Amino acid sequence: MTLKKPIKYLFTAFIVSGFLVTGPSMAYTDAGIGSFSANVGYFSEYRFRGLDQNGEATAIQGGFDWAHNSGFYLGSWASNIEFNEATSASEFDLYAGYSKELKNGLGIDLSLIEYIYPGATKSLNYDYWELAFGLGKTIGHATVTSAINWSDDFFGGSDNATYFQGGIDYELTLGLILSGHIGKQWIEDNTTYGSPDYLDYSIGASYPWQGFDISVVYIATDIDDTWNNTNQVGKDGTTVLGLSRSF
Repeated sequence: MTLKKPIKYLFTAFIVSGFLVTGPSMAYTDAGIGSFSANVGYFSEYRFRGLDQNGEATAIQGGFDWAHNSGFYLGSWASNIEFNEATSASEFDLYAGYSKELKNGLGIDLSLIEYIYPGATKSLNYDYWELAFGLGKTIGHATVTSAINWSDDFFGGSDNATYFQGGIDYELTLGLILSGHIGKQWIEDNTTYGSPDYLDYSIGASYPWQGFDISVVYIATDIDDTWNNTNQVGKDGTTVLGLSRSF
């Protein structure tokens, strides 16, 4: 679940965050029916909250969004995935929400996200939903965001789960953006999920070039081999390269 990404998608590509507090960027606007946009990207790996989602292989990801001047929005997002025990070859997310900027410049965002894994064996209980609430504010060249996601039955049927994250983007000259992120995932049934409660963190940069966004992000977690799932793949630090475009 990397560039959302609602929250999983800034952290869109890696995963979705500025989206939670700013909404999608718009390529087509009509005062009556709202605005439409699309995005597509190619990434060297798909990490969601610090953990690998596709066998440490490359991923093609993309989505479509609609937003209205009232603050309401709808969207979808998809990526190829690979879990050893599943027959699923894709992840498909749907989300709906409301975002607004207050008079003091503070952005708020409330959304509902549904994560769907077409083709996965039903008994694996991969499909789940989350409720997310985000805040964000731009101060000078920096944008600070925070968000919390909650599910009553998380991925794999691992029961209640809460994810809290914070991030900062700082824009330099010529469009270069430096980004940092840290998040904490709590899961009620750690054994079923396959990891303990853990921290994930990342630091990276993105740069616009010829209509594309080039990104490089280092992503890691604090999960170590002292936990009982020592053979878990994709928990160690890695650098993710990406090339994406919005329409």
